[in-house]
Amino acid sequence: MQQDYKTLIIYVLTLFVVVLLIVLKKQQDHLTDLETEVVETEEDIMPTDSLKQQAEIQEAEEPVKIPMRGVIGLIIDDFGYRNDHISNGFLELPGKLTYAIIPGHLHSQLFSKKAYDAGYEVIVHMPMENIGKTYGEEEYVLMSYFQDDEIKSRVNKAFEHLPEAIGLNNHQGSRGTADARVMTLLSKEIKDKKMFFIDSRTASNSLAEATMRKYGVPTNKRDVFLDNELDEEKIKIQLLKLAEVSEKKGIAIGIGHVKPQTLNVLAREIPDLQSKGFRFEFVSNLVY
Repeated sequence: MQQDYKTLIIYVLTLFVVVLLIVLKKQQDHLTDLETEVVETEEDIMPTDSLKQQAEIQEAEEPVKIPMRGVIGLIIDDFGYRNDHISNGFLELPGKLTYAIIPGHLHSQLFSKKAYDAGYEVIVHMPMENIGKTYGEEEYVLMSYFQDDEIKSRVNKAFEHLPEAIGLNNHQGSRGTADARVMTLLSKEIKDKKMFFIDSRTASNSLAEATMRKYGVPTNKRDVFLDNELDEEKIKIQLLKLAEVSEKKGIAIGIGHVKPQTLNVLAREIPDLQSKGFRFEFVSNLVY
């Protein structure tokens, strides 16, 4: 009798477990059906066209890669004379631009610091002797008749005056850049300071670039002057010519000046050139 009682209990417990498993299975199937209905409902609410539009918007937000067409090094000369909305306007231009500052003028040090703080590259715009009359910057200009020590002293003085400067190009200098002794002395000073030199090419017989290379100074030369004529349309033509040279050679260096016409053209044209695949780069990265 006792054995029959135990068997009955086992049977009842087994039956209870089986029933419980069946109930749990039905609940699970019901939940799965509900999830499927929710997914189907969401897909029904979002039409195919809306999904397509959403994908197009996402694709449009992704940056478009523009093929590189050329690298432009742009130097703006003659900072230091002025401190006004024109000089300050150059501190708002896009791109990695290089600003050449003449030492010794009223606003030279102020602008050098402002340009550096704004993220631009600063170089010394070194006054040098002309074939014609040489004027201005009497404390800094390099004359061919100076003794060696005087030339060295003036170069050092220029860099001390503009501590943000990391290189040098010539201001005027049609006679100075053609003088082998002057350029040799200058190249040795620049090399000692681990600086670089850009030949502004104010004379066709310039020895600057060749002398710098002889003494191992990183260097390059100007390809295009932008604003020999202060007409905005002509400045634009020169800027586009500079872009063409960079496309042919890979890199090109242009020089402009602190003029309102030049500022106006650059403010309009630099963003357009950038959108077309031209990159503006510091000239320190374009020397060799």
